[in-house]
Amino acid sequence: MLHVSLLRPYNTSNDVLFPDQTKPELYDFRIDNEHEWFIDELIGHKFSGHNNKNLEFEVHWSTGDTTWELYQACKDLTALDRYIELRGVSKIAQLPQIRS
Repeated sequence: MLHVSLLRPYNTSNDVLFPDQTKPELYDFRIDNEHEWFIDELIGHKFSGHNNKNLEFEVHWSTGDTTWELYQACKDLTALDRYIELRGVSKIAQLPQIRS
């Protein structure tokens, strides 16, 4: 609790009173389109969408994040070749039909 008698009017910073005061710069968290992310491995898959026609892969990124990505985004990855090999199949069509 704060007693009302302790309140004072607010005065903005004054460069004359505080000449060496600097304002902190805000960090820009936006990422440019040329930034590349690296995939550690594909850790799962599922079929989703109407009639389960969309194949998605669970991607573990080098940043530690895990996301679901459509097959179209993963089709040229060496991580996909490794995933298929570890599942004991030779083609995408042979993956088990895991539904979301």
